[in-house]
Amino acid sequence: MKTILILGGGFSGINTANKIAKKSKRKDVRIILVEPKEHNVYEPHYLFWSFNKDPLKKFTIPIDKVLNRRVQHIRAAATFIDTKSKTVDLTNGDTLFYDYLVLSTGVRLAEEKVGAYDKDNVHHFYSTKATKELQEAMRNFQGGTIVISPATVPYKCPPAPVEFAFLVDRYFRKRKMRDKVTIKFLYPLLRPYPVPSVAEKVQKLYDKRGIEFIEFFNYESVDKENNKIISMEGDEIQYDLLVLIPPHEGQKVIIDSGLGDREGFVPTDRFTLKVKDHENIYAIGDGTNLPVSKSGAVSHFSAPALAKNLLAELEGKPAKYKYNGFTICFVVTSPRRSMLLYFSYDYPPKKFGLHNLFIYGLFKKAFKIAYFHALLRGYL
Repeated sequence: MKTILILGGGFSGINTANKIAKKSKRKDVRIILVEPKEHNVYEPHYLFWSFNKDPLKKFTIPIDKVLNRRVQHIRAAATFIDTKSKTVDLTNGDTLFYDYLVLSTGVRLAEEKVGAYDKDNVHHFYSTKATKELQEAMRNFQGGTIVISPATVPYKCPPAPVEFAFLVDRYFRKRKMRDKVTIKFLYPLLRPYPVPSVAEKVQKLYDKRGIEFIEFFNYESVDKENNKIISMEGDEIQYDLLVLIPPHEGQKVIIDSGLGDREGFVPTDRFTLKVKDHENIYAIGDGTNLPVSKSGAVSHFSAPALAKNLLAELEGKPAKYKYNGFTICFVVTSPRRSMLLYFSYDYPPKKFGLHNLFIYGLFKKAFKIAYFHALLRGYL
């Protein structure tokens, strides 16, 4: 019996487990998913959930409901990976042996490095708890300056802070108090988005909607007593409400096991998805150091290559299948408008405008349905 062990049950882990289960024809293969949580969250909805009170059940699903019946779900977390003995220690006290290991551990939000999220006017929208708190802050905000900034790069979903600024503008216009709110978006580059064509469009929309863009702002710290965000260059920006994307790092188990780089991300072959210097270990998702964005789309498009390569090696064949870096990315400019980007390792991001309200409204609604009923289950 061969054991394929998958650590992490976010989108990457569930999708990969299901794809391997569907593609494997061998009956002597055991597939185990190690994930402590019971439910999977559709994380892109956090952005919109900041402005409404949808019940959590509208964008979560029990993991066991979407797992292939060949996949065993162990509700625990990995604490240490011994690559020599090919074993993984778990929080429940068990130790599992593997023949092949897939690291889909994702990222850790290093909130402690900011040291200001304990204040009721410093928030982010990258977890359930944090987004709930931001909801309350948005509802109670009666006017002043809202500052939006990433703490570091990389972070999940690169357009998210840009999109959040657009949605803040829309939110307060609907509340008929936009004139009482100043919105400032801080970014470490000369433009508000890395892709020039998108940045140009974003800047025009920011100007039109009265959103102030502050360039070359490299975050260093928060003076939470005086409500100031400070840059490495010494600039200080006053805020009444700060939405600061927290630093992202690799998970502790990756760092403790010596499998991560300086920031804890797993050095991964960008084509085969194999972990460098480890023949029987693969990695996928936000926890890798792939030179593409950290997003569910990257995980979706890279999972087929990983599954095919792992199963080929299981049959004694070489890992010849390649992920070409292709991904897509939506940049939301209002609740019903967006720009669509697509790119790969071979060509830079290209913009495809998608501005029809009806089409995008249908697509956005359909995509969440597709996530739960097809993407998670490994059908697409």
